[in-house]
Amino acid sequence: MSAASKIDVGLIVKLAVWSLIVGAILYWLDLSPGDVYGWVGDKLNGLWQWTVGNGLNYMLLGATIVVPVYILLRLKAGMKRPPKG
Repeated sequence: MSAASKIDVGLIVKLAVWSLIVGAILYWLDLSPGDVYGWVGDKLNGLWQWTVGNGLNYMLLGATIVVPVYILLRLKAGMKRPPKG
């Protein structure tokens, strides 16, 4: 094991203290671990739905401009090069 991944008593104590602090905050906010994981899952699901829904439409719409401009710029750059030989 490298020094960065060494697990010792100090690390275990730090994790226990932070877990206690975060747990107390979650209890004070009346949240359960299921609420937190559910919220993260909902956000990821929303991001996925946007990506395959509106996001894909925006990408295709943008591609109608970006791809032809890219091709024209590549052709223009290719015409400027002197022939090899």
